[in-house]
Amino acid sequence: MQSFCAKVAIFAENSAENQSEKGDGELMSRYKISVSSNFKELWRYNITLVGELCSADGERIEYKSKESFVAPVGSNLQNAPADYVAKRDLSLESSEGDSLNVLVYVVPHTLPKSDDIYTTKPFPLVVKVENESGVVLNQSFEINQWSGDNITLRVES
Repeated sequence: MQSFCAKVAIFAENSAENQSEKGDGELMSRYKISVSSNFKELWRYNITLVGELCSADGERIEYKSKESFVAPVGSNLQNAPADYVAKRDLSLESSEGDSLNVLVYVVPHTLPKSDDIYTTKPFPLVVKVENESGVVLNQSFEINQWSGDNITLRVES
């Protein structure tokens, strides 16, 4: 079974020495984001991760993205490409901030082989966000095999 495990380290290691203080003495957070799915046909999707780090007043500090690209939309592949690697790791690193906006785009480039909706049920994609305090979010999303999905999350420190 193919597996996708993107470990997106948006903000360095998860340790107390990586924390710094805001002006009022509170600690700003560093985050670690993980996206995972055991869906065996994940090769039919391009996945893009975006991290937007913001200050306490909501101003963007940094904006980075990385894509796991398999094929152009509309490719209609019969099987995974020969050079397809089931484990697709993505990573982004950024400085500290007060909040984090995470966007995950799951875009199909090849539709399911079957047009029977009962055999093409949504598949799970798990998004996990951690900071120095531990796990802040661990949520599973059901991804429609026909349309993919856009996931938007906001995490406050």
